[in-house]
Amino acid sequence: MQIVHMSDLHVGARPHNEKIIYNDIIDAFNESMDLVIREKPDSLIIAGDLFDSPKPDNDSLKIVINRFKEVTNSGIPIILAHGEHDTPGRKESTILQVLSSAIPNVYAPLYESKSNEDENTMFLNVVKESKISLNKLDIYVYPYKKVNLDMRKTLADKLLKIYDKEIKSSNNKTIFVAHFSIDPYLIFDAVADVQKLPNANYIALGHIHERIINKKDKFFVYPGSLYPLSISEMKNKERGPILVDLSGDEPDIQELKINIRDNLFARISIEEEKDILNKLRAGIEVKMKGILNKNKEPIIYLDIEKTKDVYSRSIIQAITKIENEFNVHIIPELRNIEKKESSYNVKALNRGSLDPFNILINELKLSDNTAKLLLDLRDMALEGDESKVIEIFDKLSKESLDELKRLI
Repeated sequence: MQIVHMSDLHVGARPHNEKIIYNDIIDAFNESMDLVIREKPDSLIIAGDLFDSPKPDNDSLKIVINRFKEVTNSGIPIILAHGEHDTPGRKESTILQVLSSAIPNVYAPLYESKSNEDENTMFLNVVKESKISLNKLDIYVYPYKKVNLDMRKTLADKLLKIYDKEIKSSNNKTIFVAHFSIDPYLIFDAVADVQKLPNANYIALGHIHERIINKKDKFFVYPGSLYPLSISEMKNKERGPILVDLSGDEPDIQELKINIRDNLFARISIEEEKDILNKLRAGIEVKMKGILNKNKEPIIYLDIEKTKDVYSRSIIQAITKIENEFNVHIIPELRNIEKKESSYNVKALNRGSLDPFNILINELKLSDNTAKLLLDLRDMALEGDESKVIEIFDKLSKESLDELKRLI
């Protein structure tokens, strides 16, 4: 009895508006589906964020539909959990429910409460309707709702107890699937601690983009994202599906690896225009020594500090030359260093001292990235864009938590 567990595929994502990353994420998805078909598990479980958006672009949707049909035609049912990225903010059918309706043997349970239900009946129905039974295997898919964190904690406190009771009463092997973070692995938006997870034979989780394999007490796994979606995720080298054998008393897991291009980060400082090419070459040469995938040109994120006398145009022109010289793809971020201005706006040197960005970095000593995220959070909250607010909170928890703790 085997399953394949994946999460956080984010098909359709285009960080930095880079087509090369969009294509890489598609390639990672396709290679993962090839592995699933090769391994022929009893089911494929995707624990949330299959897509990067609740309304994915048509090309991404077409690719996913075609590959899912290949998987199900190979006799492998697919179970999809909802995540924050593939769940719309208002009450309407989700893209995962559309896939479930369109492709036989694709399941995406998401219970909708009835107007005449009392709370206890509703919670019990949520759990019962989330159960999928396949060949002596009971799979329970926890629902994702776009509500505030306090409400998600309240729901989890009530639902997890019912899931645990239902799972304990099962005569089959059991899997609990959910897309949320847990304490102590991501405290910022955790809905529960580890001990409150149901006692299933295997707990398939998603949302945390780092790979976590926990075999103590509760056996749970976060596979991690298929592709690094930010600089902070580059340190995680494990990429690919998790193959789980449930035949024994304890799950036996195998990490299936996919082949992605190297994503690297370098920081350089340029004080004079005449040094631009030499500085770029020196920074790139150091990173090229660590290249693992020789078949694909690496992506190098360049954090470039420059004085106001060095023109951005000159650096961008030099980057094009360096890309051809080293066969790399460079994503630059230019920062002026005299007044510690940065990525929020290259022209920030002209802004007044009461600029909130200046206050955050100069008075509160926050990094430029954290300051930008906080201002983006303010703007999205004022616009009422709940999806973006949740996304920014997620980035803050992953990239800036230690920095923000310092202010408390």
